[in-house]
Amino acid sequence: MFARSQRLITIPFLLPALVLLGTFFLFPLGRTFVISLSEYTRTGRSTLVGFENYVNVFGDGDYLNSLRNAILLAVIGGCMLFPPAIAIAWAFHHRLHGERIFRFLIFSPVVLSVAVVALMWTFIFHPTFGLINPSFAAIGLGDLIPVLLGDPRTALPAVAFAAVWHGIGIWIILISAGFARLPGEVIEAARIDGAGEWQIFWRIMLPMMSDLFRVLIVLWFVQSLQAFAFVFIMTDGGPFGSTEITATLMYRTATDQADYGYAAAMGIVLVLILLVVALGLNRLLKRDDLEY
Repeated sequence: MFARSQRLITIPFLLPALVLLGTFFLFPLGRTFVISLSEYTRTGRSTLVGFENYVNVFGDGDYLNSLRNAILLAVIGGCMLFPPAIAIAWAFHHRLHGERIFRFLIFSPVVLSVAVVALMWTFIFHPTFGLINPSFAAIGLGDLIPVLLGDPRTALPAVAFAAVWHGIGIWIILISAGFARLPGEVIEAARIDGAGEWQIFWRIMLPMMSDLFRVLIVLWFVQSLQAFAFVFIMTDGGPFGSTEITATLMYRTATDQADYGYAAAMGIVLVLILLVVALGLNRLLKRDDLEY
């Protein structure tokens, strides 16, 4: 009886969140699924085709290529993001000289909009008017740097770098919070036993933060697979489709081809893939809880 009364008490507190979830996620998702079962013409007329759009999605080479690019963007961006974010958060944990200046420089990009950052890095990567290629050309090393956004080999890493540069401050804050919540007595006991700072960091601090890193990695992959603005502004899916990700392909299918049903089917499939990726990563990275 007491447990039931406790559950009833929580309902008023959960109700606002449930209303927001239903209004801004469940209802649009259900409406998108309904749209995905139809085929639309440019005049706006629709014809019910059932699951035909889904069959076409799984046989669409462009969709599979965009999904591959989205996964590559997540992997490349994750490799660019987590090592420096962990190192900077660890440095802040040890109280650096001039820490306030470093914090300002690292966190300042976060306040800029995605559009501003994407346009800025598009200009920086420009082969003629930018900063990178002309700088290397001025010292006679221009042949070493390709046209970063114009080369299929480097366009996706360049977009990933811009996205990481923009948002790394948020991840540093989250990792710093993880370092701050570690029990000081365990770390102090390790120092008394003669462990060095590197040993403490590698063998004690990182394993104790495994649950946090598991959540952050899942969040990063989910965020990367949904990336849109950086790719759309910086490369528009080019060159030769090397940066085309699922989100930009969906947008192009809906706006350029007016095929809203097929674009909706792409979106539903992407949601399912995100769920599978999130659950798979969560299970893969899960480990026994540490007691401390």
